[in-house]
Amino acid sequence: MRRKLNLKLLMGTSFVLLAYFLVSPIGFQSTGPFQAQPAYAGFFDDDLDVFDEVLELVADNYVYPPDFKKLFTAAIDAMVKMVEKENLTVTSVNSGKTLEVNGKKFSYRLSFNKNENMQALQGVYEFINRELKGKIKKKDLEKAGIDGLMDSLDPYSLYMDKEEFEASMRDTEGQYGGVGMVITLVDNRLTVVRVLKDSPSARAGVLPQDIITRVDGQEIKGMQIHELAAKLRGYPNTQVDIDIFRPSTKVTQLTTLTREIISIETVQYKYLGDQTGYISISSFSKQTNDQLEEALEKGEKDGVQAFILDLRDNPGGLLGQSVKVVSHFLEEGQLVVYTQGRDRYDTQQYESVYDDRWSKKPLAVLINNHSASASEIVSGSLKDAGKALILGERSYGKGSVQTIFRMSDSSGLRLTTSKYYTPSGIDITVHGIVPEIQIERDITGLPNDTPSGKSQDAKTPVVKPIVVKESELQKFLKKRGESINDDTDLLVAFAKMAINNPPQPTKSHALAKARELAKGMHHY
Repeated sequence: MRRKLNLKLLMGTSFVLLAYFLVSPIGFQSTGPFQAQPAYAGFFDDDLDVFDEVLELVADNYVYPPDFKKLFTAAIDAMVKMVEKENLTVTSVNSGKTLEVNGKKFSYRLSFNKNENMQALQGVYEFINRELKGKIKKKDLEKAGIDGLMDSLDPYSLYMDKEEFEASMRDTEGQYGGVGMVITLVDNRLTVVRVLKDSPSARAGVLPQDIITRVDGQEIKGMQIHELAAKLRGYPNTQVDIDIFRPSTKVTQLTTLTREIISIETVQYKYLGDQTGYISISSFSKQTNDQLEEALEKGEKDGVQAFILDLRDNPGGLLGQSVKVVSHFLEEGQLVVYTQGRDRYDTQQYESVYDDRWSKKPLAVLINNHSASASEIVSGSLKDAGKALILGERSYGKGSVQTIFRMSDSSGLRLTTSKYYTPSGIDITVHGIVPEIQIERDITGLPNDTPSGKSQDAKTPVVKPIVVKESELQKFLKKRGESINDDTDLLVAFAKMAINNPPQPTKSHALAKARELAKGMHHY
């Protein structure tokens, strides 16, 4: 049995019977250099059952039609790489390959046929296990094959063992045991994006932009984000040593952190004065909408007439939560986002679920290069609906839907099953969300506009944004008598001017005011 956990909040249960009837006689040799699959496994042997589960899920549910030759090539290559230090050699022979170890050989050839390739992979698996008996665990070899297969798909599809899967599920609940930092990959370096307040990382002095180089003495070069996250997490009151390089000082320091239960506060509210409220959403977990409603209630008590919604550095999260969040600022029944799967009939629409008073209030949304997935759904739908002025940088461009599947052995699979589109039909993966007011970072010197993996040449079907340099904005604010220091958020200050003083009745009014402000800045 495998259980499918769909992060679109659609729960379901599927059942599958996995059985192989291997009828080729042992020792059968083909007339060419390639061997037919011998019946190594016993009838009740569960070898490669999990691999087969993963393969079937990919074949049936992946957003694009599967290329079985590519999938099996990646899987076998990963298995072979795992044991290459054991003097196993690989030789290309005609249209196939031959493995050799300890004087024994096994040849195989891959095609575009799933069943033929599965036989080839079984042959490789059994050959390695038989000839390297005692040097490798079968489950480790199987997992290498699964990881290879998944790596050939896309960056967001992932196989998780039982422990990793449980940790992933805890994250969506809004609680986990860890050190309290948000990390991302910048120029192939694992970088701290944000440190949660009153967390072990905050108390140890970890800062945004710090780069993690080692965990418990292990160098993490080439490690993926999920692998590092798994190493940082653990049971409360256990310790983890991390080496942190700080670019501003060029110093690397060893820091010991004591893990604890981290309650994820995804929403923060602050009253900015002048009837303007500021709400920051760091991610979309199961707690996010409840926390947002609390923030909106505080705003109402403070007499807020205009909101700034900050989605910068928000990596995304649960689709259902993003729909609820954006519903507070739309009319009930308005289209928020739609998804499109492999089949043209595999589409689903998500509409606003609330009839909220905040849909009539001025709103600005802040995004940057690290705003992804669910945060792009929120900003994209509000932009298309004409409800919010979007400021900042072009978003990351992760417009794909991941569905979670629980495997029969309690491991899990995160698989890309469809793609997100904004109400106007913009492909988020291709274009990201382009702000109407784009801030050019000429003070911080950080990368601007081009999200990871996106091209400047992408023909985004939108009007070219108004570009404002940080230096122009800073000078403009000083001229207006604003107090500028290291803690001043220039974008928040600009957003407040654009939508307030007085509150702008519509997005078009706010955009017109933003254009007027930007024009004035260029004169300084």
